[in-house]
Amino acid sequence: MDLLARTAVDEISDGMTVGVGAGKTASRAIREIAARVESADLHGITVVPASDAAEKVCLELGLSVAESSSFESIDVLLDGADEVDEKMRMIKGSRGAVARERIIAAASARRIYLVPESKLSPRIGTNSALAVAVMPFGVASTRQAILSVGLHGLLRRDLNGNLLVTDNANLIVDVSLPATEDYAALANALDAIPGIVEHGLFLDEADEIMVERSEGVIDRMVRSSD
Repeated sequence: MDLLARTAVDEISDGMTVGVGAGKTASRAIREIAARVESADLHGITVVPASDAAEKVCLELGLSVAESSSFESIDVLLDGADEVDEKMRMIKGSRGAVARERIIAAASARRIYLVPESKLSPRIGTNSALAVAVMPFGVASTRQAILSVGLHGLLRRDLNGNLLVTDNANLIVDVSLPATEDYAALANALDAIPGIVEHGLFLDEADEIMVERSEGVIDRMVRSSD
């Protein structure tokens, strides 16, 4: 039994539109959703996947997938993260779907992220690079602008050594995060650079983070409404 996936999917009700991420943990939720739809425990579910690969899995499992250009709002998001700190700040983007994941998060009324405890960190950027999605046009100047705000990075390549191209035909620059507490200022600096499509600093998106502990229990980090 996949307790993390089951606990997350318990938050879904009949008739909901559900956003699902692009990573391995999100794929566990996708399979649990499909199992409940097949067993008639859930009805009228539509999913919005964050990547072409996730969409393919959803379709293979018989789920109803929303047209990518037509969804206006999403009831709940089930997604993963690469790294999470105690303030629920996250790094995302290891799957290269950071732009779509941001759009889906922004459209979602409730955002739940699922992580194994190995993803917890005292400081985001300790164990994961920050993915920055950039347009191919002018990529050299964009990389120089990224360097000018103190971030050093490399263009991501696939296993064959070719530049990795995302589903939206962008490139990914993986940068090392400096030790800082002012992640908001860093996010603003990246947002201001022409050529950057999106980045993986998700600082206040999570309404709840479900943490899968090694002893087989699920802890919940819930953002205060204050």
